[in-house]
Amino acid sequence: MLRLLWELRLAVIGGVALLGTLAFGAVYAVTPTKFEGEQIGHLVTEGNVITTRKGQQYRQDTIKLDNGTTITLDLPGAEHARVGAPMKIEIYEKDFGPLHHVSYKFTGYVDTASQPNG
Repeated sequence: MLRLLWELRLAVIGGVALLGTLAFGAVYAVTPTKFEGEQIGHLVTEGNVITTRKGQQYRQDTIKLDNGTTITLDLPGAEHARVGAPMKIEIYEKDFGPLHHVSYKFTGYVDTASQPNG
């Protein structure tokens, strides 16, 4: 009888822990992501083409932002990145208590024809 009560107590504690984890994950998922700004980046290392199960292709390239941060970014398509061309990278942040997540999004190349010489 005591053994059955001990096992039941462990099941209840495990269930409460799982429900707490699910609730925390759900609240974190609905926390809004804030747009923090845009940086200009330059290609450092070009990655290989990766194909997903659904047939979509992307590359994981290493990019250095103007603020000095080096990131690995998934660039869409199989074509090679323009070497030396400045890239527009959007920065998004999500804060939830002690958790802090930063994500980056490639939005295209900077049109060098429209920039003033400087």
